[in-house]
Amino acid sequence: MAITATASNRAKYALARKMIDLSADSIRAILMRQGFVFNKDDHATRLNLKGYISAMTLLVNASLQILDSGNGFLTAGLVPGNKITMSGWTNGGNNTSKIIQTVAAGAITVTDTTGLVEELAGNLVTVQADDELPTGNGYSENGILLTGQSVTEDDANDRAQMSCNNIDFSASGGSVGPTAGAILYDDTVTEKTIIGYFDFGGDQTIADGNKLRLQNVRVRIS
Repeated sequence: MAITATASNRAKYALARKMIDLSADSIRAILMRQGFVFNKDDHATRLNLKGYISAMTLLVNASLQILDSGNGFLTAGLVPGNKITMSGWTNGGNNTSKIIQTVAAGAITVTDTTGLVEELAGNLVTVQADDELPTGNGYSENGILLTGQSVTEDDANDRAQMSCNNIDFSASGGSVGPTAGAILYDDTVTEKTIIGYFDFGGDQTIADGNKLRLQNVRVRIS
């Protein structure tokens, strides 16, 4: 399994503003759903993985876009690439899961409109994004708290780096996944800043009784 790592741009900003402390803050690692694709611009905080809106102002138009006359989609934290689950529509075909292609304050387009039908506003409709794996079989939402954090100065390579102990995700009572990768986020700050993403290079499943270990984890600032 070849792992690649990408830092979020929000983490760079948060470090520059002294909003986060990689040595002292509680940092957690969470596993992402099958097919998840990280975007260093859009995935800024944990809200961008768990955006949520419930309102009577939502409708599906003739072009099968989801619209909100209350313009609440961006405030809710929804971003392109979110897997959203919708409920509360009268037309059952609209109560389904889709992937967001584009999102603006008042409009969402999805990658696949199959099953969607036009529907007027008036019902209390919920749109929930959840790109983290659900709790089950040894995995718990909100993931694993990092231990052994240490920040050092590396003059030989002209950088600073945060290191930590190995991160182990274990499966018990069944398999965990498939998962596309793991996100690190700062659980101390209110906004839950996303630090970065480890891409597993393809969806991975942790078989019952086994573990997935991330070792030699480093967050480097250069």
